[in-house]
Amino acid sequence: MIFKKTQSSFIARNPERVQTLKKLSRKIGIQFSDFEFYHIAFIHSSYKNETPEIEEDNERLEFLGDSVLGLVAARYLFKKHPYANEGELSRIKSRIVSTPILNSISEKLSLSEFLLLGKGESKSQGKGRRKLSANLFESLIGAIYLDLGFETVEKFILKHLIEFAENPEKVESVRDYKTQLQEYSQKHFKVLPVYRMKGETGPDHAKIFRVSVKIRDEWEAVGSGVSKKAAEQNAAKELFLRIKRES
Repeated sequence: MIFKKTQSSFIARNPERVQTLKKLSRKIGIQFSDFEFYHIAFIHSSYKNETPEIEEDNERLEFLGDSVLGLVAARYLFKKHPYANEGELSRIKSRIVSTPILNSISEKLSLSEFLLLGKGESKSQGKGRRKLSANLFESLIGAIYLDLGFETVEKFILKHLIEFAENPEKVESVRDYKTQLQEYSQKHFKVLPVYRMKGETGPDHAKIFRVSVKIRDEWEAVGSGVSKKAAEQNAAKELFLRIKRES
């Protein structure tokens, strides 16, 4: 048995959960056979920890979905690029199954709407985290694979991934500058960028944050934004584009 019996009793006692999952089924255009798989796919570990009757979260499905996603992407690229070598295929694959891409797909499908989060995680803005959003897409893939098999899950994945596989510019459009700067810095400088708060101005309801980003003692830029994260993104963008121009 893949999941514990208590999971089935939980969903059996919660018909509203079934209705929620039916909404998910309609949204992604796939008719579910066993709702249990999808119920587990959207249980965060924080919810399991706060709900004694829940004995399994979505982490195993996420693991499975990650592997299935990798296989589908590799299989597609192997056929699509018959003359590409292993290194070229690996680079393309790593781009199209990256966290920003999966996060973009997950947000497009509004997957976080179906997630069961613990109270503590909800208060800490868990639904807004990019990695958490990307993980949901992988756990959903795992559920579809177990429920309906490889052919169905392959069609589902390619439906959402193919635009990125065939359009490199589309890949760049969803990649955040912090990620791009980090990858570039690791590759070319062998270090991570360092971010530091430079200050904040304005009243509490309309603060502007200033953040600097530095790579060794060679490159530095400052960005501003209405949040610390926005300021970091703007600083990363400024530095990344400057490095690309001047290198």
